[in-house]
Amino acid sequence: MSPNETLFLESTNKITKDDISSSSFIQFQVWDFPGQIDFFDPTFDADNIFGGQCEALIFIIDAQDDYMESLEKLHSTVSRAYKVNPNIHFEVFIHKVDGLSDDQKIETQREIHQRANDELSESGTDSIHLRFDSLVFLSTCMAHWFIN
Repeated sequence: MSPNETLFLESTNKITKDDISSSSFIQFQVWDFPGQIDFFDPTFDADNIFGGQCEALIFIIDAQDDYMESLEKLHSTVSRAYKVNPNIHFEVFIHKVDGLSDDQKIETQREIHQRANDELSESGTDSIHLRFDSLVFLSTCMAHWFIN
């Protein structure tokens, strides 16, 4: 699949888990959560997902949608995960930027970065560090994974 084709991928509609084991040195799990998952729902076991061996949480924001709701979800998700596991690393990938002009890409990245960090600061959780991957910003998430 070419990076441009990822613009047309369907949204995730259920939790999926993939075990990646390409060698004895590279072994990990990828859990894919749909955006509508409520991490505050009592039936969701955040301790099981974010605790224990979870080392990173990658949050993907669709740059072509109204991302204000995604930013709220980002804040609630990382806050909850951090309470369970303060050693977790947080990565924010900005997806589907291929359809934006260069100026829109820069403005979108700046606005998402600023708003996400402001929200953490205003809520007193500014000890949480979000990492924004600039390589992903310049392409799609899928292209980044294929390149690396």
